[in-house]
Amino acid sequence: MNNKNTTLTIIPLIGILFTALISSVIIFSHNAGAQPVTASGTNSSNVIKVEAGRGNASAIVDHFFPENAEIKVGQSITWYNPTKVGEPHTVSFILDNKTLTGPVAPFALNPNSTQFMPLPPGSNNEPVKVPGKNVVVVAVNARSYIPTVIDSQGNVKHSAPNAAYTMTGNEKYVNSGWLLPKGQEQNFPGSSNTYSVTFQKAGTYKYVCTLHPWMQGLVTVK
Repeated sequence: MNNKNTTLTIIPLIGILFTALISSVIIFSHNAGAQPVTASGTNSSNVIKVEAGRGNASAIVDHFFPENAEIKVGQSITWYNPTKVGEPHTVSFILDNKTLTGPVAPFALNPNSTQFMPLPPGSNNEPVKVPGKNVVVVAVNARSYIPTVIDSQGNVKHSAPNAAYTMTGNEKYVNSGWLLPKGQEQNFPGSSNTYSVTFQKAGTYKYVCTLHPWMQGLVTVK
């Protein structure tokens, strides 16, 4: 494979603004110093629901509702996107600062290889590939777009849309993938409507939407 025969298409789904904002995100980790507020979301016996965004085509609110949730060990939280338009959000627990990632990322291609390498090398970036095709389209960072977990050993695991995950608290990175309102996921094939996490370890866990880094939330597990 050579450069002349390689087509590399970059689709600016998010744009330069989000890329710039990502670089200034506060580094997120879990700690015991935050002051939690009991969640006022929709509760069942063991599950709390949190909205990722609100609004309609004329007024979109990029926040989590509630922003702070307090639960017990063994309880779960399900995030969902209730907006009326196809604006995605993520729920991203960045438990190791080195796994901070953004929705778009640069890659390098060796002229003698078909392998795309992240820039800078070793960063938490991975190209999205079209299954069964010879052409690779780099459109978005797969570790932002697809439900992804990086465990304590650095192993990367992707999940199917609408994933449910049990968090031990030792992970480096836990991400929902892009959450779209139900019925809007056709705008971003392979995206999710919901993401659920069951927490097995007490502590406080900060999370962020990597597409809108001012969207921040906190889960306190007692």
